[in-house]
Amino acid sequence: METQGSVERPHDIPRELMAAVTRSSVKAHLFGIDTYTREAAWTFGGHAPELLRTALCVLKPDAAVGRRYGAALQALRDNGFRPVDVLPFRHDRLTIRETWRFQLNFADRERVATMELYLRSLDCVLLVLRDEEYRPGAVPAAVRLASLKGPATAELRRPEHLRQRLGALNGLFNFVHTTDEPIDVMRDLGLLLDTRRREGVRERMLAGHDASAEVELIREEVERSVPAHDLDPLRSWRRLEESGAPAGALARARAGGDTVTAAQLLRAAHHPDAEPGDLWDLLAVLTDTVRFNVPGIERIYPNVLLSAWQEQS
Repeated sequence: METQGSVERPHDIPRELMAAVTRSSVKAHLFGIDTYTREAAWTFGGHAPELLRTALCVLKPDAAVGRRYGAALQALRDNGFRPVDVLPFRHDRLTIRETWRFQLNFADRERVATMELYLRSLDCVLLVLRDEEYRPGAVPAAVRLASLKGPATAELRRPEHLRQRLGALNGLFNFVHTTDEPIDVMRDLGLLLDTRRREGVRERMLAGHDASAEVELIREEVERSVPAHDLDPLRSWRRLEESGAPAGALARARAGGDTVTAAQLLRAAHHPDAEPGDLWDLLAVLTDTVRFNVPGIERIYPNVLLSAWQEQS
C-alpha cells in the first residue's frame, strides 16, 4: 500500500488525476479501489485533458428495437458531441451487475431480473464521444452530457433534454445510458474493454478520429438484426392475448379483470414454452409493471450534479 508521510492510500491512482475526474469523495474512494477504474487509469491516466473532453453514451437494445438510433445520434450532433470510436457489445449477467454495481443496492429484485432479460437480448452500442464545445476549465464533457440527458422524472424534463427528444417511456425503456463524470468514463472503459481495445480508444481520442461513418454502418447492422417494435404496453397486452404461450394466458387473464404481476410475467418469459416472438411485447409490459426501487433503501452516493462542477470550475 502506498504511503505518503503517515497516511496510507488504498490505491495507486494519482491524487491529481482523481481530483480532476470526480467531485464526489465517496466515488473517489469506491472507484479508486475498483480494479476497472485502476486499469483505465493505467491506460488513460497520462491524458487527463482528453478524458475531460470525452463522454460515453450507450445505445441500449430498446433504442434499436424502438428505432431511436437516428434521433439519438442527431441529438448528440446538435449538442456538439462527435463519435471518435464505436464499439458494439453484448451485456451478460456480470457486466450488467458491474456496470450498475453502485446503483443496484436499492433496485427491486424484479427490476434486476427485467434488466437482465432485456439487456442480454441484443447488442448495445458504445459511443465514445468528443465534446467539440469543451474548453479547458469548462464543465467536463461527461457532466455536460449527463445534464443534457435530463431527469428520470418525465414531468421535470424540458424539450431539449435527450430523454424528452427520444420519448423515454419509463425508467428502463429510456434508450440510452450515459456517464455522469469523467471517473465514470474511466470505470466503464475499464469494465467493458480489455487492454488492447482501451489502447485503441485512447489513440482515437488523441487523434480526434471521426467515427461517424462507422456508427452509421453499425446502426444499419443492428437495426437489420431485429424487427421494429412500438414498445407500447397497451398494444403489447392486446398482441399477447393472441399468443398460445404462457404470456398469452396471463394477458387473457388480465383482459378478464385479473391482476398480473411482474413476477408472473418474468416466469412466463423464462418458461420452456415461451414464444420468442413475444419477447418485446413481454418487455414492454414488464417495464411498465415492475416496481423500480425498494422503498427505504438509500443510495450509496448521491448523483453528482452539474452544479457541483460549476461551483468549482
